Amino acid sequence: AKGALLKRDITRVLTPGTVLEEGMLSARRNNWLAAVVLEGEHWGLALADVSTGELRLFERQGVEALEQELQQLETAELLLPGLESGSASDKPSWCPERLSLTPQPRNPFSAKEAERALKQRYGVQNLEGLGLQEQPLARRATGGLALYLDASQPGSTVPLERPQIVYPGDALVVDHQTRRNLELTATQRDGQFQGSLLWAIDRSHTAMGARALRRWLEAPLLDASAIQGRQDAIGELVDKRPLRLAVRRLLRPMGDLERLAGRCAAGRCSARDLVALADGLERLPLLAGLLEGCRSEPLQPLLEPREELIALAALLRHELVESPPPSLSEGGLIHDGVDEGLDELRNRLDEQQNWLEEVERRERQGSGNPNLRLQFHRSFGYFLAVSRARASTVPDHWIRRQTLTNEERFVTPELKEREGRILQLKARSHQLEYDLFCKLRDHVGSHAAAIREAARAVASLDALAGLAELAATMGYCRPEITTGRELVIHDGRHPVVEQLLSDAAFVPNSIAIGAGDQPDLIVLTGPNASGKSCYLRQSGVLQLMAQMGSWIPAQSARIGLADRIFTRVGAVDDLAAGQSTFMVEMAETANILHHASDRSLVLLDEIGRGTATFDGLSIAWAVSEHLAGDLGSRTVFATHYHELNNLAAERDNVANFQVLVEETGDDLVFLHQVSSGGASRSYGIEAARLAGVPKPVVQRARQVLDQLAA
Repeated sequence: AKGALLKRDITRVLTPGTVLEEGMLSARRNNWLAAVVLEGEHWGLALADVSTGELRLFERQGVEALEQELQQLETAELLLPGLESGSASDKPSWCPERLSLTPQPRNPFSAKEAERALKQRYGVQNLEGLGLQEQPLARRATGGLALYLDASQPGSTVPLERPQIVYPGDALVVDHQTRRNLELTATQRDGQFQGSLLWAIDRSHTAMGARALRRWLEAPLLDASAIQGRQDAIGELVDKRPLRLAVRRLLRPMGDLERLAGRCAAGRCSARDLVALADGLERLPLLAGLLEGCRSEPLQPLLEPREELIALAALLRHELVESPPPSLSEGGLIHDGVDEGLDELRNRLDEQQNWLEEVERRERQGSGNPNLRLQFHRSFGYFLAVSRARASTVPDHWIRRQTLTNEERFVTPELKEREGRILQLKARSHQLEYDLFCKLRDHVGSHAAAIREAARAVASLDALAGLAELAATMGYCRPEITTGRELVIHDGRHPVVEQLLSDAAFVPNSIAIGAGDQPDLIVLTGPNASGKSCYLRQSGVLQLMAQMGSWIPAQSARIGLADRIFTRVGAVDDLAAGQSTFMVEMAETANILHHASDRSLVLLDEIGRGTATFDGLSIAWAVSEHLAGDLGSRTVFATHYHELNNLAAERDNVANFQVLVEETGDDLVFLHQVSSGGASRSYGIEAARLAGVPKPVVQRARQVLDQLAA
């Protein structure tokens, strides 16, 4: 911009929730941007992944439900209208501490502005076709989110799919505490992915398949037919091993079609992105050929790939070179024969290149320097390079341009004059290539919806093929899904613990609750570190895996659908809220007792242990009675209060079980086997000895125990 003002403008605003670049996103999980509108206890939440175009809407009552939703979604950014600043001190009490909060003005989230923004984005006269009539707060949140995206991406529109409204009862409810206790996506101790349930079951090859599996795990199904559809697909892929292996080989190198389509539609993709997209689209007919004859419902969308996508892949292959450069402005993107104007410019550049080669040959002969080289530098243009030793012998018409340590650089008037023409031709050629690329990118972007539809089907196939590989190699069974309340599992195994054990085999255990002749509540006793907590978590994990449509690690299973899974396993002080361990424990217990139903699965560990013995026993007894009686929830209650074994004598729907140990002299061997009957001892002192407590302390503890028992 010599001699003139350089035009400056904001072309893009980068925020945690609006990132599109592959290197800045986690490939195997969604990157959610959320917006919330509150009116008292009523709230509406819009959730968008701008990289994949997904858009979900929630409208509920109660800020506790909002807090739970935000905690389990792990959103990258939350838009909150009316907030003064995004500092921690201004965060509402329901906002998770780790969440990135972005303050927003109220006006874009008003009913009028939100409606205008949504009509403009989706090109509709009214919002009835979007199904938002009965979602006023969610509609405002969605409109404000759309305006925020438009402001952060001036000059381009980030494509979002039509809103998907998530209603209460659409999925199995798994609150934040249960997700943490069951370690669904991260370990409870240090928050690592390795050791989580998702780590144990994810065998998908593509990023979009991994994201699909994560969504299934986060929102298990309540529709028995949908569950059975996924089970059927897994069954076909388990039974047809050659098909499964061929499908997985074809999927392994496939790019992330969802996000590639999003970057194309937003005008942010590279030529390499389009080549990767073409490669993925070309695999759709190959997948259809492999899946021909498959009958399960989830595989049907892939049997007839859309002709427009096959044609799009052919167009990309025709126009783009196979290995384009990373830069879009320096040419080398488009094949010869695509555009006559580009071919003409390239022919003229070839002529100029021939002229340069002739100049180099001629000047070598004229100067008597066979090592002379004609080269190009971005800053200095074309020049003749000779060694310092031969610099004094160059012809008089050469003009010195630059002196380096080992060489001298010269130009000639003829070379300088021709350089201007060559650079002009290159600039025109590069600009024309860029224009052709942008036209091609826009054409691909216009097919973003169709590409994403195909990508979702491929993602589902990848997730199902991964679950089938897991089932086939790890000996999983297909659980029978029933309309009853039963949870009957024969020789079940914890999928994570089984894979982490390297020097011992996992000891399987069975469970049978909720059926007509089975108890509703199990009182589970036994020593510490004997496997009670593993048994609890195993029961919850297998119920959840069954409802996401997966096969499970067991010999056989018959499982009725649960509406919610509750766990209370371990607790720590919540210093920020001023709550002790016991208060945290009681708050979690209260939440369970307020929301559990007869179709819920409740897993409790050591209720009442944080207070005096008789207080704790009384609370544990009352909680057990309420769960088994008034609520009728399917419950496993692990405890060291052996007095609770007496509850089985008072109620027909309560049974006692224990974790077996083998005692030989002073040695204690944990068998990790759950059996009927209640334990009479907790072996706490022996467990302390095994943990390394000094011998004098252990001996004194035994003396005190004998005195108390007497």
